[in-house]
Amino acid sequence: MRRTALHRRPLLARPRATAEAGLGTTVLGVLGLVVLPIAAVGLILSGGGLGWIIVGGLAALAVLVAYLDPFGR
Repeated sequence: MRRTALHRRPLLARPRATAEAGLGTTVLGVLGLVVLPIAAVGLILSGGGLGWIIVGGLAALAVLVAYLDPFGR
């Protein structure tokens, strides 16, 4: 009887699934790091385009989200 009791798991000690299967925030950060210099060069060459400012801001936000990693544990 004692031998079977050792092989049973308690109810709360179940194996848990991983929280995140993909690398979404890492890919987002790498894309942000690629797009940010492109937006900066586009802003310099165009002489002040609002679109390049918006793209640069979104790229910086993507890098920040990847750095903070809200989905990681």
